[in-house]
Amino acid sequence: MINALRPLEWLLLGIAGLLGLLMVGIFSSIGDAPQWLPAPAPDARANASATVLVAPEATLESLAGTWQTPLFSPDRSPDRTVGQASVSSLSSLTLTGIVLDGDLRVALLKRADGPPLKVHQNQTLPNGWRLEQLTPREARFVLDGRTQTLSLRAPRLPAPSTTPPITLPHESAP
Repeated sequence: MINALRPLEWLLLGIAGLLGLLMVGIFSSIGDAPQWLPAPAPDARANASATVLVAPEATLESLAGTWQTPLFSPDRSPDRTVGQASVSSLSSLTLTGIVLDGDLRVALLKRADGPPLKVHQNQTLPNGWRLEQLTPREARFVLDGRTQTLSLRAPRLPAPSTTPPITLPHESAP
C-alpha cells in the first residue's frame, strides 16, 4: 500500500510529519526562554558631562510687561478692572431673564458690548449699581439714591392673518 503512493502524496506526508515535529517542539516549550544581550558597561564620560539645568530667576518687575500689554488682547491694552467701569447708567444693559426660586433670586443681564452678567439680589454691578428688588417681570437697581428699573421684554404675537384659509374643491369620491 505504501508503494502505491504517488510522489505528490509522499511530499504531503513529509510536510505533515515536519509540521507534527514543529507542534511537538512548541508544546514542549523549546525556545521559550528569551536570549538577552548582556547589559552594556556604564560609561563614565557620559555622567561627567551631564549638567543640571535650572530655570532662570524672574523678578516681578521683569514680568510687568506681561500684564501691561497682554499678548492675546487684540489692542494690546491691559484688561479693564472691575472697579473702574465708567458706565453711570443702565442704558447699555438689557434684562434677559429672572430666576426666582426660594432664596435664589438672580437677574440675567446682557451687555451691549460684552459678556452677559448674572447678578444676585443685593449684589453690586461692576459700574456700582446694586440690585435692590426683583419681581417676576422687573429688576430695580439703586445707586446713590437714584433708582432705575429694567423690565423684561414681552414678545408679542403678530396680528392674525386676514387672508382666508385654503379651501379644497368639492369632488365626489369614485
